[in-house]
Amino acid sequence: MENTKSNYFENLKLYKRIIPIVLLSIILYMVAGINNDWFMSFMSITDYLTWHMILEFASVLVSFSIFTVSYFVYEESKKLSMIVLGCAFLMMGTLDAFHTFSFKGMSDFFIVNTTANRATTLWILSRIFGSLGFLLAVLIPVSVKSDIKKGVFAGLAFSFSILLFLVTTYFPNVFPPMLIEDSGLTMIKIIMEYIIISIMVITFVIVLSQYKRTSQIREHQFMMALVFLIFSEFAFTNYGSVYDAFNYIGHIYKIIAYIILYKAIYIDNVSEPYREMKKARNELKDYSDNLNLIVTRRTKDLEDANLMLMKDIEYAREMQLSLMPEQMPEDKSLSFHAEYLPAERLSGDFYNVLKLDENNTAIYIGDVAGHGVSAAMLTVFANQNVVPLKEDENESKKIVSPNVVLDSIYKNFNNTNFNDETYFLILYGIYNKKTKLFTYASAGMNVSPYIIKNSGDILELDSKGFSICKLGDYVMPTYENRKMQMEAGDKLLLYSDGLVEARNNNDEIYGQETMKNFLKENYTLNARDLVIELKKNLYNHIGSIERLKDDVTILIMDVK
Repeated sequence: MENTKSNYFENLKLYKRIIPIVLLSIILYMVAGINNDWFMSFMSITDYLTWHMILEFASVLVSFSIFTVSYFVYEESKKLSMIVLGCAFLMMGTLDAFHTFSFKGMSDFFIVNTTANRATTLWILSRIFGSLGFLLAVLIPVSVKSDIKKGVFAGLAFSFSILLFLVTTYFPNVFPPMLIEDSGLTMIKIIMEYIIISIMVITFVIVLSQYKRTSQIREHQFMMALVFLIFSEFAFTNYGSVYDAFNYIGHIYKIIAYIILYKAIYIDNVSEPYREMKKARNELKDYSDNLNLIVTRRTKDLEDANLMLMKDIEYAREMQLSLMPEQMPEDKSLSFHAEYLPAERLSGDFYNVLKLDENNTAIYIGDVAGHGVSAAMLTVFANQNVVPLKEDENESKKIVSPNVVLDSIYKNFNNTNFNDETYFLILYGIYNKKTKLFTYASAGMNVSPYIIKNSGDILELDSKGFSICKLGDYVMPTYENRKMQMEAGDKLLLYSDGLVEARNNNDEIYGQETMKNFLKENYTLNARDLVIELKKNLYNHIGSIERLKDDVTILIMDVK
């Protein structure tokens, strides 16, 4: 019931808009018929030609404007109906221009304008192809898109218009006569006008049905234009002279219809998108204003959450740092110094020095894959699972060999629930002060330690080995003990790959060679001074600590 009432009021609104247009057209038509004799006595041929030329060129201008809008909008919209309608107006505009120049009384145009038949034929051709184009355009759904280049449509329409003009001009007998001097319009011309009127009526009915479905302003304006075009064609069926009132009023109807069509097409393709964009911009502004309030509240929530997170991270950092040795064992025969430079608040590097007994000291360094919280948690696991001593049968502490320590870490790691992608590298060794022998094993440490000899020579230690990873179900590696005899004055340098892989602004790495050259030049420095100078040398290369992309750990053992 509600839907029926809505349709009733919508139809009533439509009739209120169209009926006044119909009545206005009828009144103009009747005025032209009643005053035709007075009009012809009042309007001289010269004046008529002037007004005819103004009205025709105005319609030509509007036709080309409609074509131009449709032509350039097609590039974005790809609407087939719109480019067809535009090309119909291109043909009408072109043929109407030729009709104007060929009008009886105008200057010679290709041939002498002695009769009105050529102009009338061009007029009929313009109307017939224009009305067919209009009908085809409204039959094509708006949703139908085309990938054909717009130049193809325009080229065909313009070329066909030129062809019609040339045939009408130089082969006039191809078309039957439309107007015979002193006799008036021929029957074929009148029939053609009624055919054109029929096409326009059909077009009107189709547009009316579309309007009832969509209530779009474009369809409403199309209907108003079609009313004027239909009355225009009726006027052109009744004139007896090309200079009479019916001919004149026909042009008035036509120019009014074209202006309405131009407005409809302009609004639909150019103006309406801007209006929609303005509406969207206003809605976006309202949304933005509301969004600012929401963002302010959310920002405060995020700041609070971030503050809490940073506190937790700082707490985790302190815990991680607490695992690092505050004070390393030192006596007359041995000393240590380390530098720890995390790339983020939480690091993936770890190291430690442990005194096992009077003669043996354990030293290790490791590097966890990645950075941040996950890497920090792995460093905790690694430190907790380095077990250098274990009780024997007599309940005394026995030093565990480096390869056994790594084997135990590997097995323990594979019993955890860490992700399969996680892994870390570690080098673990024991130095005996009595024999000055350094025994070590490597779980894939990706940078080789160096022995800096008291003579200045630099020896590179082998650090190959299987990393601590989640492959226990497939691989059970054997870690190998390696030995290096050291002498008084020698130094052992352990470091993470972040040191040699640090880059400067030119993307140049610090590199092994740069570090080895530095060590050769500064081998006489003690452990503490050598670490300080090595760090300075690194900063000279990269510029500042902010350039670090990976954690850097430096640990030096100095055999005194």
